[in-house]
Amino acid sequence: MMFPGEAGTAITPRLRRDAVLAVALTAAAMLALLIGQMAHPLQFAQSLLPFALIGGFLIRGLSHHAPHTRFGAANLVTLLRAAGVCLLAGLIGRVEEAANLGWLLPLTALAILAMDGLDGWLARWLGLVSAFGARFDMEVDGFLILVLCLLVAEGTAAGPWVVLCGALRYLFLAWLTLMPRYDRPLPPSLRRKTVFVVQAIALVAALVPGLPDVAAIALAALATGLVTASFAIDSRFLYRTERKERVQ
Repeated sequence: MMFPGEAGTAITPRLRRDAVLAVALTAAAMLALLIGQMAHPLQFAQSLLPFALIGGFLIRGLSHHAPHTRFGAANLVTLLRAAGVCLLAGLIGRVEEAANLGWLLPLTALAILAMDGLDGWLARWLGLVSAFGARFDMEVDGFLILVLCLLVAEGTAAGPWVVLCGALRYLFLAWLTLMPRYDRPLPPSLRRKTVFVVQAIALVAALVPGLPDVAAIALAALATGLVTASFAIDSRFLYRTERKERVQ
């Protein structure tokens, strides 16, 4: 689930209406863009189906937006980022089309990444910070990394091993689901934020047209190594914390 735990409050009609309208209009814009590009049918499916899932989880989790009754500009920015990631997902398995985009591919990914700081700033500025917005942003970030890894694996000399970089977060969540006694909040960490930014920039840079193979491999290895080490540190922290609590 995108928004686990107890619901925050009842969803107001205005909040539900604004969220549904935002998802519908964004999906319509994506559809128009794909039609304008005369995209392949698989590209429609690979872009619109993930967005439909995201939209469904988003609307289902609105109760966690408490105590706010407005969807808000910050969540709209995150929704637009999600749409951008889904459009990039449409290029997975279409190496030639992705290559034909040239610089547009890494620049689009960089723009999606740059918008990551905007939604949080807007939420704080407008007083609309919530567990909903934070989790929504986190899920979009995770999906972006996974999509970038798949594009790097297909379009560069890095190879399929780089997919581990994007899959580690989901493997980590699966571990916590299977071993719920380790599932507890992690303390805030500048290291975690830094690793995300560095790995994302490294993956985007690996997609730059004309980049030497050795450079693409090095960037992919940097991203994978950093995120592996980061998750290892968090896993060790959770393991040691659970052991201490069990002994006490």
